[in-house]
Amino acid sequence: MKAVYYQEHGEPTVLQSGELPDPEAKADEVLVQVAAAGVNPIDRRLRAGELQEYIKREFPVVPGWDFSGRIVGLGSNVTDWKIGDEVVGLACVPCIHHGTYAELIPVSASAISHKPASMSFSEAAALPLVSLTAWQALSEFAELSAGQSVLVQAGAGGVGSVAIPMAKYLGAKVYTTCSSGNMDYVRALGADIIIDYTSVDYVKEIAQLEPTGLDMVLESILSDECIESAIYLTKSGGTVAYLNNEPPEMTEIAEKNIKTAFIHHRPDGYSLGEIMKLYESGVFKIPNIHEMLLSDAAEAHRISEKGRTRGKVVLRVQEI
Repeated sequence: MKAVYYQEHGEPTVLQSGELPDPEAKADEVLVQVAAAGVNPIDRRLRAGELQEYIKREFPVVPGWDFSGRIVGLGSNVTDWKIGDEVVGLACVPCIHHGTYAELIPVSASAISHKPASMSFSEAAALPLVSLTAWQALSEFAELSAGQSVLVQAGAGGVGSVAIPMAKYLGAKVYTTCSSGNMDYVRALGADIIIDYTSVDYVKEIAQLEPTGLDMVLESILSDECIESAIYLTKSGGTVAYLNNEPPEMTEIAEKNIKTAFIHHRPDGYSLGEIMKLYESGVFKIPNIHEMLLSDAAEAHRISEKGRTRGKVVLRVQEI
């Protein structure tokens, strides 16, 4: 099969294109012919050698966890799926080896859902990781509800683009940060209060508007200042979900009884299926999508590293 992979950690230049052996589906897996693969910051962080304490590698590593495609093989224990089913899923595993930047991917049958017929393969591939991450953080971890307030950092990014509509669906008042060029984009997603972080101190701005603090912060920025500011902005008894790091060691967390955690995206085919129905019905808006070819994977990682992505980057793997 054709694939993009790396044999060692490093810059985007370590990504190479070539032929790898076709993988096989284990007993509880399906083999999917990949049409499109989503690109996420986690892909380039793993490629650079980060997060080795959480996720092991088996070289050569094919990056990528998001995918859409068609089932072409069934494991011996799989009975709920059939050859030819068009699916979408999150191929998240504790040891990465067979990722989604490839023509074929073996994935747990419990991690996939049906691709809505009205949705393109690229649209579907953009959604699993960011949608499950946002939903598990907002609804399951924070139990965000009507009348509460939440800050969604980097509202124009991949997670932010789906978290804003989800938070509105749950009934929350949504604050978000973005650059001036993305203000109309996040407003169309449903954000209530939009703060241009390039011209305004968002911490001071929110502190004035919410003097007792926010109910929740969805923190995706890695800077130490932002990581700690999330705690200062949260009210007593509130919640902070960190998407890219462990919570900081701050006495204020215990003093204010704030619930914090490093939220990992958890594969869940059933939950993903319910979320896809909400996209299909128009309740959730599909984020802006920038399509690139599989051969452009290195450039896609460079774009991700700049942190200026609006919505999601998706690699078109093959026509199926």
